[in-house]
Amino acid sequence: MESQRQELVDVRRDLHRHPEVSGQEERTAGIVASRLSELGLDVRTGIGGHGVVGILVGGKPGPVVAFRADMDAVYSNAPDPVSFASETPGVRHICGHDIHTTVGLALAEALAAIQDELPGMVKFIFQPAEENIQGAWAMIQDGVLEDPAPDVIFAFHTAPLQIGQIGSVEGRALPGLDRVTVTIRGDGDLEEAARVYARAVSSVNTGQAVAPTEFVGAMLGPARPGPNEESWVVGGMVRAGSPEARARAESKITEELAAVSLEGVSYEFSYEAEALPDMINDPELVRSTLATVRSVVGDGLLEVNEVTPFFSEDFAWYQQTVPGAMYWLGVSNAAAGTVGMPHSPDYVADEESIFVGAKVMVAVIVDYLERN
Repeated sequence: MESQRQELVDVRRDLHRHPEVSGQEERTAGIVASRLSELGLDVRTGIGGHGVVGILVGGKPGPVVAFRADMDAVYSNAPDPVSFASETPGVRHICGHDIHTTVGLALAEALAAIQDELPGMVKFIFQPAEENIQGAWAMIQDGVLEDPAPDVIFAFHTAPLQIGQIGSVEGRALPGLDRVTVTIRGDGDLEEAARVYARAVSSVNTGQAVAPTEFVGAMLGPARPGPNEESWVVGGMVRAGSPEARARAESKITEELAAVSLEGVSYEFSYEAEALPDMINDPELVRSTLATVRSVVGDGLLEVNEVTPFFSEDFAWYQQTVPGAMYWLGVSNAAAGTVGMPHSPDYVADEESIFVGAKVMVAVIVDYLERN
């Protein structure tokens, strides 16, 4: 891996210069597929859109371990504060998926070098469309968890921890998303009614100055005319820091909507809990890896063990079928004055995180294969 250091940095910077949003990851997928093919992996493309799968078959029988890396970027018009800035107007890698992808490629390089010594198989899943929460489900529908079916699945997400730090969470790590829909009908002013009902839904917002498990945030799209001239629709998502907060959110929205009284207007309310499931790391799986992670980063292992309520992740869909664990990968560098807070306009990820992440995951995967 160290012999490929500069090449891997160059790959990351190329991905960063050419970010692609959800559903448009064709160039990124092509780079991934080409590099995996050069390593001799069994490569499959076009899975769930632009998804790429690479299968590394070890020299001895054993279990199947999957590693997932997402590839898509984010819409952002903020200036890119690095020398290899995005060349795609209005699109940037400010969630770290260029880092995730490069970690996956570094991991493939390292494991391919010891392929004959490995028991079992490693399945590399490079996923499109995480940002619009469609990619994982689409890949699953296309059979990504079959032929071969993984026994466990691992992933990283960049985090504002310091470089060299890895965060672990046993159990609920990120909330899912609940789908909210208010359909407004009648002969009154439906456009104005839509604004009023949107405020009622948004009343559940707690802000961030609460305990993580108390957090609730409503994210609504623009109100829009319905399928006929006599209806409007208010829709969006609610994210809640705990099942109890979710129940309170649904109850409060129901009450706030019922308290609205507008002449010539009626409404229908739909609340679909966990339209995207909560991301729940398998506690036993996480615990089984902690000694191995610590052997690589020492005191850099932080056992966080609490929900981070401000983000969601469609990695949760894989965990519905396969025991899985996602770790927080520190990308901030206090000495350099850079912070890697996902979706922040000044997001910067230190590239040393590529090698920290890859070394940790090599150790975790090899340990799992040998123990099982």
